[in-house]
Amino acid sequence: MGTNFPQSHHLLDSFDERWMSQLGAVDAAVLSVGHWFLIPGVYHDGGRVVGCHDCADLNLTETAFFGVFKEAVHRTLAEVARRHGADRKVVAVTTFSPAHFEGDWDKAGACSRRHPYREDEKELGYTENEMRKTVLEAVAAHAGDGPLRFAALDVTKLANLRPDGHPGPYMRSDPFAGGADARVQNDCVHWCMPGPIDTFNEILLQTVAG
Repeated sequence: MGTNFPQSHHLLDSFDERWMSQLGAVDAAVLSVGHWFLIPGVYHDGGRVVGCHDCADLNLTETAFFGVFKEAVHRTLAEVARRHGADRKVVAVTTFSPAHFEGDWDKAGACSRRHPYREDEKELGYTENEMRKTVLEAVAAHAGDGPLRFAALDVTKLANLRPDGHPGPYMRSDPFAGGADARVQNDCVHWCMPGPIDTFNEILLQTVAG
């Protein structure tokens, strides 16, 4: 997958050997996937382009990213099972964790909230719910009966309530070096603040131990 905008490139039939080849040396692994499928992307399968998402400027077939995401998750788990199905290890797959940009991420959108949402204050969006469901269904489909155990690290609903868990403007060490009123890019996708991450780790620990 490329990371150059405006389009990223998703290779649906290719796996990065930098991480796939290391699975044999670990007892537990965490796979996380999701957000890159929401941005403009071109999809490759079998050495050819099979579609794209949000690519009006390209002469390609527009493809809904939900189906591509589902295909990518299932293929990844199938390949892990093919290579390591006889290994006694746990592969935890995280469900989709919602972002909390108030405004577009690339137009000075921010996440300045300092407290969690109440449970009745923030509903889970359609996209987040569908992405979560895809992972849960894929893990169930590939559960199997062998030594290799797939498990869903289901954090979607919990993460949805924690807009205070992102680095925000502090994705860089000194974001306001140019002055307190400087407009800086916020990171409202990744997680680093105490609280949410601690909870996710506790869930992961119980998942691995179980």
